[in-house]
Amino acid sequence: MTLPPWAHSLLETFLPLFVTVDAFGLLPIFLTLTAGLPPADRRRVTFEAVSAATIIAIAFMFLGGAIFTFLGISVNDFQIAGGILLLVLAVLDLLRPGKPAVDEPYLVGLVPLATPLIAGPATLTTVLVLARTKGYAMTTLSLAINFALLLAVLMFSSHLARLIGVIVLNAMSKLVMVLLAAIAVNFIRVGITQVILEMRK
Repeated sequence: MTLPPWAHSLLETFLPLFVTVDAFGLLPIFLTLTAGLPPADRRRVTFEAVSAATIIAIAFMFLGGAIFTFLGISVNDFQIAGGILLLVLAVLDLLRPGKPAVDEPYLVGLVPLATPLIAGPATLTTVLVLARTKGYAMTTLSLAINFALLLAVLMFSSHLARLIGVIVLNAMSKLVMVLLAAIAVNFIRVGITQVILEMRK
């Protein structure tokens, strides 16, 4: 069965963001952070974190180009650097438990739960590149779907943990990091290719 063009485009923007947002990979950490909170406070933290991450990602998607102009760098430069950063983050996550470069005892509230865990370098890099290659409308739609999925996962985190098991969730997170590493390599390859093509013009 052949997908219509809009569905194919949506899938191409949804999947990279699904990998970088990593809702199920974030679930074990979220459960640890909110273990002592009553249900009402856990819901409040969830809405605050996802709302703040959404604002950060959308703002970066629209303002990232202006920031590049001010700094005198190109999107290709950012794509290569972002790909390298994503690759390093993926490798660090695969080699050690939890999220990389994070002091887990201090993961409370908007920071650093909203950023860098949700709207971190991986998500921001992906959003900017997808907006450039696939369009702002489709990227915004895919971002909204992924954050809505993340909100649902975190809202029902206790039920999902009992149903799936924390060990299985951690294993799924590692698989997601392998996919993230592959996407990072693709970012680097495409960025270098574009730089070479521009130099030949």
